[in-house]
Amino acid sequence: MPLGPTRIVFVRAGFNVLQPNYRGSTGFSLAFQEAVKKEGWGGAEQIDIRAGAEALIRARIAQPGKVGITGTSYGGYSSWWAITHCPADVIAAAAPICGMTDLVVDFETTRPDLRPYSEEMMGGTPETAPERFRERSPIHFIENIKGRLLIIQGANDPNVTPQNVADVRARLDATKIPYDVLIFDDEGHGIAKPSNRKTLLKRLAVFFADAFA
Repeated sequence: MPLGPTRIVFVRAGFNVLQPNYRGSTGFSLAFQEAVKKEGWGGAEQIDIRAGAEALIRARIAQPGKVGITGTSYGGYSSWWAITHCPADVIAAAAPICGMTDLVVDFETTRPDLRPYSEEMMGGTPETAPERFRERSPIHFIENIKGRLLIIQGANDPNVTPQNVADVRARLDATKIPYDVLIFDDEGHGIAKPSNRKTLLKRLAVFFADAFA
């Protein structure tokens, strides 16, 4: 698979890059793509991502305590999941970009046309499946964070709204967990403008280099 611009930046900065094709991704058949629906968000696909990091460490491609994760949208959610559920020797740093932190907040504040997809993935609504929404929301596990965290968000995001960031920042501040934040006032869901992309990629490279120094 050709490397995209973000991965090229990391490779040129000296990082090894893994792009896992976890359950729910395309490429291995429709059944593989649909497998994520069996457990919903925060299920088997997150096990696959962690297994990828652990495989790199076993193969000595990566060192314990020097693995980071980043991604946008669902990749942002996966980054939140990893930093709140994996020990620091597996995932030592995360830079979630426009990622869901509280799936109830996400359901209530996202675009209405996206809610049926959330219902499909979570097996219901926050009212009908409250326990699943809670247990799959990274905001309820932030006390587990031991590694470095950089939160990235577009201030005009209509999909994963800034309330996701505001609420998790309040929780982080209350528990005195340190973090960095990078907000783009002129971006929506994802960081797309060339000047902003340049800023983002530089910041990511510096963030992970500092985290693993």
